[in-house]
Amino acid sequence: MNPLLENAVVSIQLGLEDFASENGRRMISAVRNLYAGVLLLCKEVLRQLSPPDSNDLLIRAKKRAIKDGNGNVRLVGAGKKTIDRAEIEETFKQLQLSVDLSNLRRLAEIRNDIEHLHPTHAPALIQEAIADAMPIIRDVIVKELREEPAALLGREAWEVLLKEARVFREEQQACRASFDTINWETETLRKASEVFQCPKCSSSLIRNDNATATKPGQLALVCSKCGEHADLHIVIEAALKESLWVEGHIAAMEGGDPVLDECPECFKETYVFAEKKCLNPSCGFSLDGYECALCGEGLTLDDYRYGDGNLCSYHAHVMSKDD
Repeated sequence: MNPLLENAVVSIQLGLEDFASENGRRMISAVRNLYAGVLLLCKEVLRQLSPPDSNDLLIRAKKRAIKDGNGNVRLVGAGKKTIDRAEIEETFKQLQLSVDLSNLRRLAEIRNDIEHLHPTHAPALIQEAIADAMPIIRDVIVKELREEPAALLGREAWEVLLKEARVFREEQQACRASFDTINWETETLRKASEVFQCPKCSSSLIRNDNATATKPGQLALVCSKCGEHADLHIVIEAALKESLWVEGHIAAMEGGDPVLDECPECFKETYVFAEKKCLNPSCGFSLDGYECALCGEGLTLDDYRYGDGNLCSYHAHVMSKDD
C-alpha cells in the first residue's frame, strides 16, 4: 500500500477510535483525524492520476517546468507542500471525477467550530462530520480507487461509519419533516431552510417545535443536539448567507449586482435582490411603490437607506445643493 493511502486509512481509523473514546479531550483529535483522512484519500486519487515521473504533479502546491533531452517541456511537482481543500475540489472538477466533494467545505467548518468555538458540543458535531464524510469516503474508495471500503478501512471502522451516518440521517430526516407544513413563500427561503444551523452548537439538526405553524414567522426552532431554542432571525440570516454564498461570490467576481444586503429597516443581512424584499419574517420590507417624486424612477436600496424615501440619490443631491 502506498504510504499516502496508508496514512489516509490510519487517520480515518484513529478518528473513529477517538470518537468512541470516553475521554472528552479526544473529541477534537477525532475530527482532525477524520478530516485529514478524507483529504488524504482524495490526494491519493490525484497522486494515482498524476503523469509518470512527474513527482505527483496533481497534488503538489508548486509546479516547475523542465526540458528533457529531446527539448520537450513538461511540468513536474516541486517541493513537499501539497494542495489544500479548495484546490482538491477544483482539481476534481477539472478532471470531471465522479465523486461529489461538496461536503468537504462543511467538514472544514465543523472542524473549525470544534477547535475554536464549540468544543463542548464536539460529539454532536463529529457525528455530523461522520455523516458528511461517509459518502465521500465510500465514493472515493469505490469509484476512484477501485477498492472495497470494508477491506481497505477494516470491517470494524467501516461499520462504525455506516452506523453513525445512518443514525444522523434518521434524525436529520425527522427534523426536516417538521417543516413540511410551512409555506416558505419564496424559493430562496425554502432553499435556505435546508442549511439551517444551530447558532449555539452549529449542528444542522434544527427542528420546528410549533406543530401548527404554516408560515416562516410562526416557527419555533429548537436544536435536537444541544436542546437550545434558536432565534429564528439569526438562523435565517445565517442560512441565507450560506445558501447564497456561491451565487454572491460569482456576482462579485464578475462585477455583477450584489445578491444579498443589509435591510435598511431591520438591519439584518436578509434583503435578497432577486426577491426584491427582506426575507426576515418579522420585517418583509420591499422597495415596491417607492419612487422618486421628481423623476419617477424606482428607488434603489441605497436611495432608501441614505435618503428620506422620496427622492433618488441624484435628485436628493440636487435638492441639497439648492438648499
